[in-house]
Amino acid sequence: MGATRGSVRWGVERQLEFIEFRLFWEGHVNRSDLMVAFGISINQASTDLNRYLGMVPGNMVYDKSARAYVRGDHFGPLFLKPDPASYLSQLRSISDCIISQEETWIGQLPAFDTVPSPVRGIDAHTLRRVIEAIRAMQALEVEYQSLSTPAPRWRWIAPHAIAFDGFRWHARAYCFTDGCFKDFLLARMLHIRDTRHSDIDASQDVDWYTMVTLEIGPHPGLSEVQKKVVALDYGMQGGKSSITVRKALLHYTFERLGMNIDPSTRNPADQQIVFLNREVANIGEQSPPSH
Repeated sequence: MGATRGSVRWGVERQLEFIEFRLFWEGHVNRSDLMVAFGISINQASTDLNRYLGMVPGNMVYDKSARAYVRGDHFGPLFLKPDPASYLSQLRSISDCIISQEETWIGQLPAFDTVPSPVRGIDAHTLRRVIEAIRAMQALEVEYQSLSTPAPRWRWIAPHAIAFDGFRWHARAYCFTDGCFKDFLLARMLHIRDTRHSDIDASQDVDWYTMVTLEIGPHPGLSEVQKKVVALDYGMQGGKSSITVRKALLHYTFERLGMNIDPSTRNPADQQIVFLNREVANIGEQSPPSH
């Protein structure tokens, strides 16, 4: 092996990582791939491919018929840490029109589709104001529509974080009306008309800064074969897996896992998983949902 990873510049390293991305996920790479992805010349692309060959010669071989380098039989990535979650999230982002294929390193999209989620009506200016308030430690006067009141109300809140529950974005904020920290859906913020400095100490939001570890396992009512299948689905080791979440987000975690319903009232094949540390789960059942 020639040069080592630490001996190349960051920009060059990104191009070498790209080579490995294409080799790992698509099995081939050529000069034009590099030229399009990085806007470099044909000579620079050739230099990058030759540099990579010199560093890990067994990772790719030139296929004359394909006019491309193909993945070697004993391929072992040096620059890339293959991440299925990252690859699949890019597919989802493409499907949701958040990014285009050209903004990713994926050259050939596999046939795929995703279950669409309802479009959330978050106003860009509202989101910007909330983010600015978080950065500047400001309070906002917002007109907010909650489920508990028929008409929207003006109230002062001091946001210190935003959170995604799997479906919706919330602002985690101190509510001056209710005198406590709670969640406010960004889509329900109808208007923002004033700001002021806030002396609220975000570190006092105990539920936000308290981390809770949930242990889940296959439903005891499943057959042994079904339990093995569920263990595969959730990456369980020794019949269980752990999920660490903020106490403030426990309620939403239960909803996403389908655990907000008493498991004894559902068919084991529908419920599939149960909490193994029930005492921790009980904390989440007491946590209020968004405002």
